[in-house]
Amino acid sequence: MNNYEFIMAKINQLKEKYPSLRTRTDDYVFSALCVKANFYKNPALILNESDFANMIVDSPNDGGADILLSDPNSETSDLVIGQSKFCKSISSEEVLNAVRKMADFYNDMKAEHFEQFNSRVKSRFITLDAEVGKESKIHFVFYTFAPKKGSIDTTYIERKFRELFVDSSTIEVSILFADDIAEEIRDSESRRQTVERGKIRIDNRGNHLFYGEAAVIVNVSARSIADLYTNHNTHLLELNLRHYIKGKGKSEQKVDNAINETIKDNPESFWLKNNGITITCDDFRIDGREVHLKNFSIVNGGQTTYLLNKNKKFINAHDFYLPCKIIKNIGDTERERIQFSSEIAEAANSQKPIKPADLLANAPEQLRFAKAMLAVGLFYQTKRGGEIPPRYHRAYLHTKLEEVGKLCLAAIFQEPCKSRNNPSAAYKNPDEEDKNPYYKTIFNGNQIQVAQICKELLYIDSYFPTFLKKFDADNEGIPNAEYRKDFAHIARRTCVAFVALAARVHQGNLTDENIATLTSEKSDKKVLYKMLRTLDKMNCLLPIKLYTDDYKTTLDKLFMLFIQFGVRVYKSSKIPATNFFNADQNYYNILSDDWVELKVKINEIFADV
Repeated sequence: MNNYEFIMAKINQLKEKYPSLRTRTDDYVFSALCVKANFYKNPALILNESDFANMIVDSPNDGGADILLSDPNSETSDLVIGQSKFCKSISSEEVLNAVRKMADFYNDMKAEHFEQFNSRVKSRFITLDAEVGKESKIHFVFYTFAPKKGSIDTTYIERKFRELFVDSSTIEVSILFADDIAEEIRDSESRRQTVERGKIRIDNRGNHLFYGEAAVIVNVSARSIADLYTNHNTHLLELNLRHYIKGKGKSEQKVDNAINETIKDNPESFWLKNNGITITCDDFRIDGREVHLKNFSIVNGGQTTYLLNKNKKFINAHDFYLPCKIIKNIGDTERERIQFSSEIAEAANSQKPIKPADLLANAPEQLRFAKAMLAVGLFYQTKRGGEIPPRYHRAYLHTKLEEVGKLCLAAIFQEPCKSRNNPSAAYKNPDEEDKNPYYKTIFNGNQIQVAQICKELLYIDSYFPTFLKKFDADNEGIPNAEYRKDFAHIARRTCVAFVALAARVHQGNLTDENIATLTSEKSDKKVLYKMLRTLDKMNCLLPIKLYTDDYKTTLDKLFMLFIQFGVRVYKSSKIPATNFFNADQNYYNILSDDWVELKVKINEIFADV
C-alpha cells in the first residue's frame, strides 16, 4: 500500500470512528487526521468530536489558518497554527506561499487587524492566545498530501519564513509531506504499554567496567535493546522521567534524523556519537555475554531505544554496540533513591530537554497526591506518556502536575495571569520554599483538601468553553458586543480565579481586608502567600452537587458577574485584548474597581444557592 492509499484509508477510518466527520469533505478530514497523528499520539490524550469542530477552522476569510489549537503535549500552552493542502502535487513556491500566509495571519492577529477575518477564527485565536505566556512557543505546521519533490528546499523555506518575524526565537515551523504524515500516523498507532522483564547482550565476555559493586559500564548490542522495546514497549521507561516524546521542534527533529542517519549510514560510529543508555535496577548479574536485570528501567536513552526499535530490520542485519551504564538503586529512603535517579537522568540528558515537571514524576508526594486524587474520583497522571484509564476520559476527570499547578496558582494563590505566563512557577525548585512558596501547599500539604478543590476547578475550567458559546450567541448584535466578546474570550483563567475568590469570600476564608491586601500594589508578597495559602476547613468551593444543572447555573452567574465588571476596566484601559491579562494587576483592578458592589452581587448569587 503506497502513502496515498494508506492516508486515504486512514481518512475513511476516521470518518467511521467519528460520526460528525462523515459529512465533511476529505480535505477537512485530512486536517483532522494530521492533527490527531501529530499532536495526539500520546495514549493519555483524549480526542473527541467537539475537539475537531474547535480545532479545524478552515472556512471563508480564515486568513490562511486551517487549524488552531493549543499543543496538548506542551506545559506552556504552545499555540499551534496549521494549514493543510489536500493535493497530490505541490511546488516549492506553493509551500513558501502557504507558510507565508500563516505568518501574515499571526502578525495581523497580534496587531488586531481583525477586519479581514471571520468572527469564528478571530474568537478562536484570541481564546488560545490568552493562554500563551512568556515561556510559550508559536508552532506553525504545514501539512500536504503531496510527496516531497527533490526541488523543494525546506531549509530555504524555513529561513524565508523566519524573516517575516521581528523576533523568531519563539517560533517553530514544521513542514510535513505525505511520507512524514504516514510516519506520524504509524508512530501514533504504535503506542501501547506492556510488562517489563528481560536481559541484554554485550560485545565480549568479561568486557565490563565495574564502579564498586553498585554500577557497571558495558557495550550493549543495539539488537538487544531493540528486542527489549519490541517485547516490553513503553513499560521499559516506567522509571524514566518521561516516556518517549517524538520531537516536533526543528532542533529536536535534527536529533532524531541524526540518530537515524548514523544507524543506517555509519553504524560503526554510533558508539562514538551517542550518549548511550542508562539503566537503573534493583539488581544485575553478568553471565558471560548476558546481563540479567531485576526490576529495571531505562532512565535515560528512551529516544535512542525507540529509534533503534524503529530501525530494527536494519539492525538485525547489521548489529552494532553502544555504551550502557547499569546502576543499582541506592539510598536509605524512597526520596533519596528517587532523587538519585532524577539527578542521573537530568545530568545525562542532552538530546531532548527534561522539563521541570519530569523531575518530579516519581517523587513520593506526587505518588501520594495521585492516590488522593483517585480517592475523590480523579486520575492524576504522574508522568508524560502514561495512559489514562477509559473511565476517566472526560476532560474534567483526569489531570497532571502542570494543570493542577496552573489551576491552583489561579485559584488558591490568586495569580491567574502568572499561571499563564510562568506556569512552571508552581513546581520549580520544590524543595526551596523561598524560591517556590506554592509547591508545598499544593502538593505536599493537606492533599485530600486540595484534591477536592481541584476536582471542582477542573470542572469549572472545562465548563467555561460551553459558557462561552452561550455567551457569544446571547451577545450577538447587542451594543458593545465586540468589547464584551473579546474580553470574555481572554477571561477563562481569570474567571476560574474569580469563582474561587467568590467562594472563599462567601465561606469567610477571605475578608474585605484580605481583598484590599491582595489588590494593593504595595503588598508584601510573603504576606500574600501566607494569607492565600490558608484554606481553613474549606472542602469545596460551591456548596452544590457537582456536575448538575444547578452547579452550571451558578457558574454562569459568577462568570457573567466577573465579565460585567471586567469589561468596564478593559474598555477604559484601551489595552489590546491579547495583552490585557499579561500581568495580574489588571485582574486585581477589576476586583478593586468597585469591590463593595461586586461583593453585594456575590452574596446575591450565593443567596440563591
